[in-house]
Amino acid sequence: MKEGFRGTKVPHIRETLDEMNFLLKKKYGCRLIEIVQNPMEIEKYKQGLFDQWISILRSYREISEKDDRRLSEIPSEYILLGALAEGLVKIVLFFDKPYDYLIIEERGRTLGNLRDKLIKMIRAQKKEPDEKKVKELGNSLELITKLRNNFIHFSFYFHDDYRFRWIFFQVIAYLLDKFSLWGCFDSSDADFIKKVALDKPTGIKLLEVDLYEQ
Repeated sequence: MKEGFRGTKVPHIRETLDEMNFLLKKKYGCRLIEIVQNPMEIEKYKQGLFDQWISILRSYREISEKDDRRLSEIPSEYILLGALAEGLVKIVLFFDKPYDYLIIEERGRTLGNLRDKLIKMIRAQKKEPDEKKVKELGNSLELITKLRNNFIHFSFYFHDDYRFRWIFFQVIAYLLDKFSLWGCFDSSDADFIKKVALDKPTGIKLLEVDLYEQ
């Protein structure tokens, strides 16, 4: 500890990191277990997660709907889209089996690892009768992971194609539809997601079969 303003004790960065890595993780893990045991609490927590998710969605909308978008804003779009895709996968898995999700090691909660769990869950619960769609969901999430990583890790190369944005929203709309989550949004946000997901690029077939269809 070091002396701070008016003699208050301020933790060094190392102490703060240790607290974040152990105490906070343990504290919030226990709190989440309490929440999932209470039906009323878990519904409030679920809505809270979606409120965060919607906030990210609206940040993306603000950038994407500008008339004077600049090349420098492309990374921001992909980072936000990556957060939306990964966040939704985590929400779906957590609320399907909260305890199973909580026992996953933190390093195992990457989109790449969670993708496989999501695919297994969809197959096990027979959520999707069309195996082509299941395969394309896996391929789409793999592409999303690579695109997100290329931007978030600031590589010296990246591959941008406006049509990729359609893939993100195909996945998002598909999951919202399959897991009956549209009710968590107001009509404006839901309509935006559906509009982008159904605005299929012309001239090239990105998916063997569309994930989300009207």
